[in-house]
Amino acid sequence: MMCGELQNRDALPMFMLSPNGQHNLGSNRDRHIADPAATTPELLRWFEFLGHLAAIALLEKETVLSLNLCSVIWKQLVQQPADASDLAGFDEAVCQSLQKIEHIEDEGVDEDLFADLIFEAFTAQLSNGHEVEVCEGGSAIDVTWHNRRRYCELVQRTRLREGRAQVHAMLRGVAAMLPVRLLPLFSHAELELMVCGTPDIDIDVLRRHTRYGVSVNPQDAHILMLWKVLEAFTPEQRSKFLSFIWARERLPQTEEEWGDQSMKIHTLEASPADQHMPVTHTCFFSMEWPRYTSFEIAKSKLLYAIVNCTDMDMDATTEGRANLNMSIEEDL
Repeated sequence: MMCGELQNRDALPMFMLSPNGQHNLGSNRDRHIADPAATTPELLRWFEFLGHLAAIALLEKETVLSLNLCSVIWKQLVQQPADASDLAGFDEAVCQSLQKIEHIEDEGVDEDLFADLIFEAFTAQLSNGHEVEVCEGGSAIDVTWHNRRRYCELVQRTRLREGRAQVHAMLRGVAAMLPVRLLPLFSHAELELMVCGTPDIDIDVLRRHTRYGVSVNPQDAHILMLWKVLEAFTPEQRSKFLSFIWARERLPQTEEEWGDQSMKIHTLEASPADQHMPVTHTCFFSMEWPRYTSFEIAKSKLLYAIVNCTDMDMDATTEGRANLNMSIEEDL
């Protein structure tokens, strides 16, 4: 409950949903990033309190925190350098934009055409929408063909450092109970695992929030097989499944957070079914599930998909739009 309030902007303006979550783009759409504007003494004390909770979780094996924070925060805690993959982990749109500007010659753009296409200055928009200069006098410096790589470097560095004050406050909280000099002994992923544990997906909750295509009977053999596969998965595999279908690693914690969202299951009518993979549409939280003939085949196909098929945002296709418009009925 405390973690839920600490990540709830209506309760405390400490964290905000990542830009990926705000724009329903890319991965980690359920993860939070520190609000760059949360720098008042009172809010920084709350970040220190969060550091106290993290230290308790590190000290007590049975205590884990339901925190969903972006990798850039965990990396700062262990002094691990962040890179473009971390920026994509919370703001895919900006990461893609910077890559296109940096390598714009790959699009057939030369120096003469560049000035007609790019009208940026040396500024960056932070996660909360505030615009800042990425270097002194940046708002008066135009991005040109010759300085574009420096611009991309400075924007990325600014975005990756936008929560430093809040992370330092968390470290002060941890330091009150533990020697923080030991944190760099761990990777960011190891620290997150020790503090938050492995997220698990409550199958009963997911089943209650599932709807089926109009031609799908919840008692169909292949649908029952899907639930049997999910029940047989490990917590890590169930988390990967949720990321595969919804670009999230954890389920909403309350009915209010669920709102009108639900997982949608449709039948992928393909023959022979055992030779086809399940198809998901992350923007719509939906999956087309083949009529597999055995539990072993169904499990192996889904396991392969959740481990190897991680590309997102292919939903803006004819197939994806048709999937969204498919008639669905409630699971009774």
